[in-house]
Amino acid sequence: MKEIIIGFLAGIVSGLGMGGGTILILFLTLFAGIEQHIAQATNVIFFIPTAISAIFIFVKNKKVKFEYAVPICIFGILGAVIGASISSKMEVRHAKKCFWGFFNYCSNI
Repeated sequence: MKEIIIGFLAGIVSGLGMGGGTILILFLTLFAGIEQHIAQATNVIFFIPTAISAIFIFVKNKKVKFEYAVPICIFGILGAVIGASISSKMEVRHAKKCFWGFFNYCSNI
C-alpha cells in the first residue's frame, strides 16, 4: 500500500512539473526503507512514463516553448549521463549527503 501512495503523490507532483522524483526518492528512502542508489534508479524508471504523459498534455495545451526546451533537453541529457556516472561510483553515504543537501537547499528557497 505504501508503494501505491508514494507513486500517486510523486506522480501528482511530477505532473505539475515540479520534479516528482525528488519527492519519490525522499519517500522511498524514508518510508519504504530503500537504499539511496536503488531509490535514485527507481526514480529514473518512474520518470520515463510520467514525463511522457505530462509532455503530451503540455504540448497539446500549447504550454511548451520549444526554443527553450530543445537546448535544455540536449544539455540535460549530457548532465544526466555525467551525474549517473558519478553517482554509480559514489558511496551511498555520500549520495545521501548530496541528496539531502540539495533537498534542504531547495526547501529554503
